[in-house]
Amino acid sequence: MALKITNNATTTLAAAISSTDTAVTVASGTGALFPSLGVGDSFQATLQDTNNNYEIVSVTARTDDAMTITRAQAGTLAIAFPVNSRFEIRVTAANLQDHIDGLDFLLL
Repeated sequence: MALKITNNATTTLAAAISSTDTAVTVASGTGALFPSLGVGDSFQATLQDTNNNYEIVSVTARTDDAMTITRAQAGTLAIAFPVNSRFEIRVTAANLQDHIDGLDFLLL
């Protein structure tokens, strides 16, 4: 089970999502900017609308521009997002904490 990352992955939603949707489709051809996922792999992404409301999600599967997501990660709430909302990989506190926790053995 590996957390995947990539540099500068940013796009927009191709269709609106409700607060209960567990899949997103991003702008045509931009899914390839995001990591390929194997069994047990995931990456975190941030959704943000034009009012600066945001939600962190965990992406557990990606096929081209379609992604399966787990909502409301890292203390955020699942909310609706309109078409063209931003969908990006960003540095999050949880990502950094997981990395720091993995380095604990070096501090001994």
